[in-house]
Amino acid sequence: MRSIASPAPNMPATNRPATQLSAALAGRAARVTPAGPRDSLDRLRTRERIESIARLRAAARALGDVDVSGWDDATLTDHLDDLSKVLCTLDAELARVADSVRARGFRIEEPKAA
Repeated sequence: MRSIASPAPNMPATNRPATQLSAALAGRAARVTPAGPRDSLDRLRTRERIESIARLRAAARALGDVDVSGWDDATLTDHLDDLSKVLCTLDAELARVADSVRARGFRIEEPKAA
């Protein structure tokens, strides 16, 4: 009976165990690129970072659409408590993100005019 670790001589390369296949490919390949959990985690983290920046941009666009200057005093008075809570929450979250950047020694600068 033949062991699972040693393939039959007529078995194609694609059905060989990974160790034998890697050895066969290493002889032909100039460079083997690492793949595996670490690579997947790096891609996941990169995607999460890109999505985080996209969410910040979306929040900035959403705030750009808010204009309370057209609200009459009665409407503003009716919604002042909610508006104040939301503005304080936004201020705290923006300060938290900015402080995290500054704590790493980076500066937050205004974008240069085009």
